[in-house]
Amino acid sequence: MAMSELRSICRTCILLAAIAFAAVSCDSTIYDDEGDCSVHYRVGFRYTKNMLGADAFASQVVSVHLYVFDKQGRLVAERIVDRQPSEENDFFIEVDVRPGRYDLLAWCEGESSIEGASSFVIGGGQTPSAIGDLGAVLPLQGDMPRQYSDRDITPLYHGMAADVDFSDTYGTVDIAPVYLTRDTKHLSVLLQNMDGSPVGLDEFSFAVEAANNEMDYRNRVISETVFDYRPWSTELTSASFDENDRQTQRACTRVQTEANGLLAELTTGRLMAGRTPRLVVRNSDGEDVIRINLIRYLLMVKGKYHNADSDQEYLDRCDDYTMMFFIENGTWARAKVYINGWRIVPPQDIEF
Repeated sequence: MAMSELRSICRTCILLAAIAFAAVSCDSTIYDDEGDCSVHYRVGFRYTKNMLGADAFASQVVSVHLYVFDKQGRLVAERIVDRQPSEENDFFIEVDVRPGRYDLLAWCEGESSIEGASSFVIGGGQTPSAIGDLGAVLPLQGDMPRQYSDRDITPLYHGMAADVDFSDTYGTVDIAPVYLTRDTKHLSVLLQNMDGSPVGLDEFSFAVEAANNEMDYRNRVISETVFDYRPWSTELTSASFDENDRQTQRACTRVQTEANGLLAELTTGRLMAGRTPRLVVRNSDGEDVIRINLIRYLLMVKGKYHNADSDQEYLDRCDDYTMMFFIENGTWARAKVYINGWRIVPPQDIEF
């Protein structure tokens, strides 16, 4: 055999040995963070359960608290990351775990523009020993039997992904995203006199009577004690609405009418289709002017939106509700009710 051929064979043998050693090395040291043989798991997040169906995670979520549990229910990783709102949905959280199947739980928050906003407390503020410890509770004010919340609430988001595969490989591995549901809801209630006359600032009071200040780790509302959501803002305002009459219908035009009103803004926890929170408006004598099943009324305009299949999906997707009521001689004129800009004809019963 010629010397040149022998050198070529030796080089080939050395190359094959190096490749084999590298392969064995990666297989045997994949968890030792040695160069390119280490594995890096990245968990992504999406917030698409909204009325637009677009991913709004980047622009709305500023704090992410991620928990990773193994199949025995043990907490194996916990990450808390604060971020700035952005336009790009390129946010990931790296988690250092061994390959396997895990349950992921995320509680996330947005920002409130209202000073002194309250926040849900996750897991009682303690390090959890099990996934069942990771519920969310909104602290209330006042004493039993009638506690209340009269502040804005920092936006709260929940996400869970069960039995997620963290594959046995190496390199950077993107884990399927955790999809979020927004729990907090903003409610604007506007009262106007039918004749357009002003409404006094102290003429009416507002409340949502509910029992939804506690969710479990699956985001199910588990609280049963009724309390009041009260407005964090009540102000006099003016608004315009379209008034159609026979003359304007003939002319195919609309008359824009200015009216003064009283606007109350409240923030609530998650609204559930199977529950019956009530919107209550009282006059200065403490008499109920409006007392309605809030969920039933909000669902009256669900058919106007085509990206929500179920009642609960609609309630979860919509996080901002506007309800306009008209008052006539101090009494609710039920012929004129607008919800999110849609005029509805409500049932003629009041308490249901």
